[in-house]
Amino acid sequence: MRGAVAAFYVALTITNALTLTGSARTAMTLLAAVTAALLALAALPAADRPRLRWLAGGALGFLPVLDSVAQVAVTGQLHFTTLLMLALVGVGAAVPSRRVAAAATLGGLSGWAAAVAVRPELRTAELSHYAVQLVIAALLAAILHETVSRRQRQLRDARDEVAAVAERFTSLFHASPAGVGIADEHGRFVAVNPALCVLAGLSGDQLVGSSVRPYLDGEGEKRFVHPDGTERWAWLTVGHSSGGDGSWMLLQLQDITDRRRAEAAVRESDRLLAAVSAAARRIRTGEDARSTIIEAVRDLAEADNVTLLEPNPSGAEMVATGVAGADVLGTRVPLDGTSMISRVYRDREPIFLSDPAQDPRVSPALLKLVEGRSMLWQPVLVDGKAMAVLAVGWKRRVETVSDHRARAVALLADETALALDHERLLNRLEQMAFTDTLTGLPNRRAWQRRLAELMTQDRPLTVAIADLDHFKRYNDTYGHNAGDDLLHRSATAFAAELGPGDAIARWGGEEFVIALSGRTPDEAAALLERVRRAMPDAETCSIGYAVWHGGESSEQLLERADQALYTAKHGGRDAVCGASAPVTL
Repeated sequence: MRGAVAAFYVALTITNALTLTGSARTAMTLLAAVTAALLALAALPAADRPRLRWLAGGALGFLPVLDSVAQVAVTGQLHFTTLLMLALVGVGAAVPSRRVAAAATLGGLSGWAAAVAVRPELRTAELSHYAVQLVIAALLAAILHETVSRRQRQLRDARDEVAAVAERFTSLFHASPAGVGIADEHGRFVAVNPALCVLAGLSGDQLVGSSVRPYLDGEGEKRFVHPDGTERWAWLTVGHSSGGDGSWMLLQLQDITDRRRAEAAVRESDRLLAAVSAAARRIRTGEDARSTIIEAVRDLAEADNVTLLEPNPSGAEMVATGVAGADVLGTRVPLDGTSMISRVYRDREPIFLSDPAQDPRVSPALLKLVEGRSMLWQPVLVDGKAMAVLAVGWKRRVETVSDHRARAVALLADETALALDHERLLNRLEQMAFTDTLTGLPNRRAWQRRLAELMTQDRPLTVAIADLDHFKRYNDTYGHNAGDDLLHRSATAFAAELGPGDAIARWGGEEFVIALSGRTPDEAAALLERVRRAMPDAETCSIGYAVWHGGESSEQLLERADQALYTAKHGGRDAVCGASAPVTL
């Protein structure tokens, strides 16, 4: 479609060159040629590259509208409005972005109105006719855009649903946690999934083509002995499907090995589950779960002491942040690569030593503090990254760590990782909830909390609202990215003028709110003047402020500041205006 529109503008270029005269011919021929070239460039496959994606996206919608408005404005001929009508309808149908389509339509209408206002020769008897037709074309473009967008969404959803279903059916067989095999009418495997290979202890190549008879000795529990002597248990079910080529079979083997092991160790599992549940409850309630997890590790591993070590903010040391059974809280261990703690943290692998005193990597001073005769170091991992180390110590000699102890420590290390990651996530979410992402300033919620705190202090308080002048025009002229950059730099400049006891936040749009604490009205006014002059890029802002007298709410105080801002705006902008004192009855 872009190629067809480009061809149209090539024809329009030739038409302009042949029919127009003077400077209008030069300008419109050149503009139509540039439009045709850009549309042709957008139609090329290379337009999907990141550097040209802007052209194939939002910028494309403005080209025909700009060309059509220019055709009317430059030639001074009202009948070229029909080109603008066609451009609006075309943009409504071709541009996928509702925002871009609406902006292009509004821009076209505004540009046409501006051209009529500037060029007297356009104000003919046919003006109202073309104006009505142009509005109808804009409405038709909007209706067409919504219709096309809805249809495209429906088609996209349908296509995605079909693809998802196909992908699920394709991957279901291989991704099934149960062992699944398909046998043909000859009783031989034609397909097996990885889970069945694991249960049987054979590769897929060994199973495919082999007979299913060894697996069909009645349904129910099946025992598989692997070549290495290990055992696996599975529950077998068989399904039959009859067709023109004979009966095919579906064999499903559900691995029940873990269930049998769990039944054999139910008492130990109950203890472990209780410890994990206690830690999970503390994590969900936002409490510090370190002590609960450390005590659980000590109990389940039958250890004498457990220490949790976490890296300090600089990452140069590990610090003991949780301890049970030893007086080592706050102990620091350098991450210099020579200690056992440093190695476990770096390699992310657990290490057990029945006699750590014989290993030079273990600090004798640490062993003395915890009275350690045997030690286990377990890394705490989140997404494969080490976050901490659990050091488990026994005051008696322990030759080996049983599977139960090792499993308990590893599982509780995972709970420790969850607790630490949960704590980190909560801190991050709290920061995000009170921060404006564009400017980095506190947002409205943080402002309301901070203002409430300032209003409880027995100190002078001035509240101001700063509004960037002509910000919409700046956005329209330089683009939204430049507007966002101006907001960010303005916020930085404003904040730099404030003192440590002051507060600033983004109120919304191009408005900022400022609280000046402990300053007289004259001092506050002088500081706000400096804020006004701090606007970057020779842009201006208007500021309205109100001095709090203690008898009004925060909403009333901001309302007076807003009225002062209104006065500054209507007094010519680029000014600081103070509100009158509140009226008391």
